[in-house]
Amino acid sequence: MPKLKYLFIAMIFSGLVLAEAVPIWSKLASPAESQRRLTTDEQTAIMAIFKGTNDTTLTNTLAFSGNFVNFSIPPNPGDISQDAIRSSSLMGGSAQMFSFTPNSSTSSSLISDILQGVLPPIGSPLYYAYQDGGRAWYNRGDNVLVIYSDQTIHGFSKKTGQTTIWMQDRLAYPPITDPDAYVNYQKNYNAEIVAETTQWVLMEFPSGGLVKVMKPQYATTNTTGTVSGLPNILPGYGN
Repeated sequence: MPKLKYLFIAMIFSGLVLAEAVPIWSKLASPAESQRRLTTDEQTAIMAIFKGTNDTTLTNTLAFSGNFVNFSIPPNPGDISQDAIRSSSLMGGSAQMFSFTPNSSTSSSLISDILQGVLPPIGSPLYYAYQDGGRAWYNRGDNVLVIYSDQTIHGFSKKTGQTTIWMQDRLAYPPITDPDAYVNYQKNYNAEIVAETTQWVLMEFPSGGLVKVMKPQYATTNTTGTVSGLPNILPGYGN
């Protein structure tokens, strides 16, 4: 009988220990619970994200609450880069680049306009003049003077590429050889040097007149000390 008494006391003591241990073990085994349980839709949305689904119907399902900032990402991320480019172009003053989208026809006509006056008609005398080493020396309107490596100068039409006699009469005159003319014409008559060769320059006056003037290092004076070749009235000046 005493044995049953002690066995009964041991069972009571064991029950008390087990009653205290079960709550503690359940807290250790179970994760902390949040104050608000996720709904079924929220759980479905989260699982869909982990599974990598593309179901767009779940976009509005997951609505977080609390102190988090809510924002929406555009469906097409490319729109973000386009908006950034447009914004930077507006700040930089180059917004017009987005208003012009060239096609094949506009590109061809644009290139044609750019090259007009740059490339002479193929096969024309002016075309071969450039091909042979000539370079544009003086331009006025549709006319151009081309100088060659031997210092000879010929006139051409930029539009047709054909040879002309433009300025050939004035170029036939010898240059003014006064050593002071080079500086004097620029200082006192507002003449500008518009072209030059190795020994002389072509000066243009405000009237539009053109005069050949020898460079100072090549200019000469006669033995009497008078100016050689200096006219009393400048050719073309005041016309």
